[in-house]
Amino acid sequence: MELTATKEIITQLKAVKKEYELTIPRIKDMIEANGDFISLSTLHRVFAEGSEKDSFSYDRTLAPIARALLFKDGDEESDAVTEDRIEGLRAVIVFKNEKIDMLTAQNEALRKRMDELRAEYDLRLRFMRDQIELKDKRMDEKDEIIKRLMDKCL
Repeated sequence: MELTATKEIITQLKAVKKEYELTIPRIKDMIEANGDFISLSTLHRVFAEGSEKDSFSYDRTLAPIARALLFKDGDEESDAVTEDRIEGLRAVIVFKNEKIDMLTAQNEALRKRMDELRAEYDLRLRFMRDQIELKDKRMDEKDEIIKRLMDKCL
């Protein structure tokens, strides 16, 4: 699921790079102009042949590149570049929606587990209180027996 969106993002980033005939150093400059940093070696890996099959961190690698290449306004850009940007942004949206779905499912699973633990805790607490009550009752009975024995002896 996540791999498909990441693959699509990389594909669209490559298309924008090709349309604008951008070099890796130029892309690095654009990224740094946005206040982000990505090493040249990472950029070379992202734009390498077949990199769609590799795994990249969205937050640390793909998002800064997407901000530099997809989220900028172009005064005179061709329809192909505009379409590439739109497709890239769609891929980012798909990726983020998949991430939201995954986190929502994870959140729901954690809530369910928390409810199970709370129920288990309540059962154990009830059991311990019952045991304390039983112990107190036995101690009271024992005290009563000792008192009767002491009364007989004295």
